[in-house]
Amino acid sequence: MSTVADSPHQPLELNLGALLERNPQLQIPRDQYNINVTSNDGAQLSAESLAEEIAGFAGAGEPAHLYFHLPLCNYICHFCNYVKRLVPRGKEDASLRLWQDLLIEESRRYLDRFDWIPEARIESFYIGGGTAALLLNSRETIAPLVEHVRSQYRLTDSAEFNIEGNPENFTRDNLLLARDLGFNRFSLGVQSLQDEVNEFTKRRHTAAESLEAIRNLIATDCPFNVDMMFGLPYQTPESVRQDLTTLVELGVPTITIYRLRNADREEMGIGNRAVWNNPAVRDRLVREGYFPDLETTYLMRQAAVEVMLDHGYYPSPCGWWSRPGTYENGNIPQTSKNKWEQYNTMIAYGPGAYGWLSGNRDSFVQTHNKTDIAAYVRHMQNEPGLPLSHGRKLDGHKAIGTALGFNFKANQPIVLDRYLTQFGADLLNAEPFASAFTDLLERGLVEMVDDGRAIKPTLDGEALHEEIIYHYFHERIGLSDAPVCRR
Repeated sequence: MSTVADSPHQPLELNLGALLERNPQLQIPRDQYNINVTSNDGAQLSAESLAEEIAGFAGAGEPAHLYFHLPLCNYICHFCNYVKRLVPRGKEDASLRLWQDLLIEESRRYLDRFDWIPEARIESFYIGGGTAALLLNSRETIAPLVEHVRSQYRLTDSAEFNIEGNPENFTRDNLLLARDLGFNRFSLGVQSLQDEVNEFTKRRHTAAESLEAIRNLIATDCPFNVDMMFGLPYQTPESVRQDLTTLVELGVPTITIYRLRNADREEMGIGNRAVWNNPAVRDRLVREGYFPDLETTYLMRQAAVEVMLDHGYYPSPCGWWSRPGTYENGNIPQTSKNKWEQYNTMIAYGPGAYGWLSGNRDSFVQTHNKTDIAAYVRHMQNEPGLPLSHGRKLDGHKAIGTALGFNFKANQPIVLDRYLTQFGADLLNAEPFASAFTDLLERGLVEMVDDGRAIKPTLDGEALHEEIIYHYFHERIGLSDAPVCRR
């Protein structure tokens, strides 16, 4: 059974087929596979109650991550179940300026209403989507938003500024503008270097355009990640291997790999329905044999991982494979440290955006904005309040399970004393934690590190990290009816 060796770059053996056979509890079908690190449980809060929770939160001076969601795309990928809409043809710049104004206005409402928000210590900033890098079309559609963030928030000197986009967005001129505005990290959605895969999924870029964008990003000397998917129609283990070989030979600093998720996020209240979520479309694709089976899907991931291990890459967070020395402090992006490893507060704006109030408390609050884009626009243009949908209050085992899920996702040590101090939870000796971690240890999915003071995923555990988070932390721990731990 493979485990993470003392040197994270030592070649390791991995057999995902055998791993899944040994862990049938972690075999999750494609159309149920939409594992989300945030919790879908906990007491639901009304928009009004959520606003009261935000008002009472003690976040001044505490580290936080700031997120803006731009719900615009030039095209809609058929697998995408995030909150998005097409940019109106012929009205691109006007639409981008409108959304820039809406996001700034939402931010202003929070800054004016909650005294702690302008005093939170922002260590990382991310513009996502949709296709956030559409804002780089011109200085007029991006600079006011960046200037608003810089002037109104308390940014640390080393704050990480991130923006994500597709190959056509990362031209040399666009990247010069982004660098001039202070962006120092980028995220590029490629998904596949097979043109037939991108054509079938309705991604309107070619492999040649993807490679050009990668070269443009390399020329910035900034860290960036390239997102790649496995489990898509027309992919094979060998085609995935070739794609990853191309990327590592180009010297891409971070490569993220994701399994196709075809569950309906709209039903979960955190996204829009994808084209492939439509039962008639999904059933036709299944009937015609377009989707690979579970075994073939994980053979694709194994092929990708073998390439990255052979070239010295190591996952941090899980699923994010980086070359040594790409980042400091665990070789993990600052955004990922804030969101996942440390589970710092995340302030999130835009339709469908969700964040959380966390800090070092023993209970958390998840914040959820309206996912209906038209309803969000109407609210922001016609009503004075916040465009909130609902919230979730997580305490007891739900809070601990959620924090563990984020910590596990980061692929950084799960420090035992942190959970004892913050929650009064003895992870190795008290239930429901002890039996869950004993099972994970015996199955070789985690290992003890730092002289027994912490737990960390093994390579096997990283391979099935989302399944582990769902089964062990959200289900076994988060939904446990054991007595709530007491300090």
